[in-house]
Amino acid sequence: MCGIAAILKLRNMECSPSVLESMRNTVAHRGPDDAGSVLLKNEGSSWEVVQANEKSWQVGLAFRRLAILDLSPTGHQPMVYQTRYWIIFNGEVYNYIELRDELKKLGRDFHSSSDTEVILASYAEWGTSCFERFRGMWGLLIVDAVRNEAILCRDRMGIKPLYIWQRADLIAVSSEIKQMLEMPGFQPTLNLQAASEFLLTGYEDPLQTFFKEVKPVPAGTWLKINLANLTQSSPESYWHPEKISISIHDKAEAGRLFADKLQESVRLHLRSDVPVGCALSGGLDSTSIAILVDQLQQNSSNELHTFTATFPGTNFDEKEFAEETTKHIHATQHFIAPNPQTFLDDLDRFLWIHDEPVGSLSVYAGYCLARLTRSQRIPVTLNGQGGDEILSGYWQTYFLYLRELFLQGKWSTIATHYIGAMLFSGNSELIRQTPIMLMRYQSRRMPKRQMHSQLMGMPIPQTLNNILSLQGQERRVYEIRTMFLPRLLKWDDRNSMAFGVEGRYPLLDHELIELCLSFSPETLYWNGWAKWPIRAGLADKLPEKVLKRRTKLGCEIPQNEWLSHFLRPTLENWLKQDRPIYSLVDHQDIQNLSESTWNMEDQENEIGQSLFRMFIFDRWLERFNVSFSL
Repeated sequence: MCGIAAILKLRNMECSPSVLESMRNTVAHRGPDDAGSVLLKNEGSSWEVVQANEKSWQVGLAFRRLAILDLSPTGHQPMVYQTRYWIIFNGEVYNYIELRDELKKLGRDFHSSSDTEVILASYAEWGTSCFERFRGMWGLLIVDAVRNEAILCRDRMGIKPLYIWQRADLIAVSSEIKQMLEMPGFQPTLNLQAASEFLLTGYEDPLQTFFKEVKPVPAGTWLKINLANLTQSSPESYWHPEKISISIHDKAEAGRLFADKLQESVRLHLRSDVPVGCALSGGLDSTSIAILVDQLQQNSSNELHTFTATFPGTNFDEKEFAEETTKHIHATQHFIAPNPQTFLDDLDRFLWIHDEPVGSLSVYAGYCLARLTRSQRIPVTLNGQGGDEILSGYWQTYFLYLRELFLQGKWSTIATHYIGAMLFSGNSELIRQTPIMLMRYQSRRMPKRQMHSQLMGMPIPQTLNNILSLQGQERRVYEIRTMFLPRLLKWDDRNSMAFGVEGRYPLLDHELIELCLSFSPETLYWNGWAKWPIRAGLADKLPEKVLKRRTKLGCEIPQNEWLSHFLRPTLENWLKQDRPIYSLVDHQDIQNLSESTWNMEDQENEIGQSLFRMFIFDRWLERFNVSFSL
């Protein structure tokens, strides 16, 4: 896991190599173990390395390393292969051992034990089709010195970030947006459409950023840049989950297949030359990962460490569930209790680390967990991110499924879910959640009732309308690729890499996702319980207290309590100031949100969530000195 930076420019365009160095050093937190850079120039028949005093260099590649695989100098980047291919690569390809064996049989030689060299050899052998063979996460740039082109690629889910900023004579590529601030001529300008979506709904479009001129490379795609004139090809998709058809209709079979594939994924994700720990929330997904890690490492000398955020004295404290899990495994437990004061102390760096506004205070819990993890010298953690998405396990998605049944006139099937939820073996939380979900969707579909701002002159954000217009398999793919995961993965990447920790996601292995998409919706739910395949498949391994837990939190913070009490003086002082956000949102509307939150009104209507978004967005505008015009 690392931080990368690249500058691709025309020969006659002057740009100091110090700019590239600044871009690299801006993300030193992503790679504390090593640094490297190289300048390349086309000499007519070939590309050659040139010195920093050579003004007509055309390609600059820079890298900060967090050493996870092959800790020796042979894993150093930028890396070159056969004098033709150069790479800067952020991420991991977990099946690199199998790929290396296959490539050796094809006559490819290797000089390191790193996955980076396997990527280069794979590209040399198979071209862009190699990306379809990788199981992992990555944001990378490969320079092909013979074809005179650069290839950018991002993993299927967009776990690892990769951004582009372009002008006529230059293209900059980076792992984090803040690196672009080092580029001459770059001005941080607000993307009003992204701002509108975020402020009104909390959702984000994964094809945009909050900075008008910075674009992410779309997840699951590659693109080429002609190094002679800097023209870009359109992104080319190499993963097509929407084509997967449903083939599994039996609940027990779905459970068995899920358990087997998850265990295989965890085994691959444990490949590391440094210690690996687990982020343990106490929920079903992270507990499943921790249990499987413990089983797979029984014959290993590695000691497992788990990391949990706690909130003593609140309904959000999951410590008892995490402790129940660790009773069943061999692990050293670590706990952290984030609090409002540490949030205020960390706020400036927290904003800087994230590049863009975050959607809730719960993101800060992940930031504290990553800091705790690094303090214990554990540079890699496996976590349960993705389980809710690939198994449609949110309450929102359960109710979207019930809505589909209603539209199809399958009322008896709906009744079966509710009757089953009232049984002793069912989950009665389904009944309690019904009015909550109805109010939530109503509030998000009618944002004008909460806020009247100048942003209302823009098109109403369509994320929620889009999801309501989709059904079946199309909706499930949209939930995974667009609605939920992109922003969660972005936040988790920034949190973990802020402290040089690599987060890994066994539940987001693409083969596991494809398997889940082959499950019929009927296999995912039973008597008010969501994510039935993981419950059925791991029933003999999971602690009963976790298996039959009726509620889910997932590293949540007591947000309304913090906003209404501990953070209230800060918010009151903020409201008295002349703030940038008031040019976008009416001051009185934010005042009304604050008063509703402090009165503990409309808690289930996400008023406090809206208030936090206003506050953090405004502080972000100031922190990055973002300009905008309406």
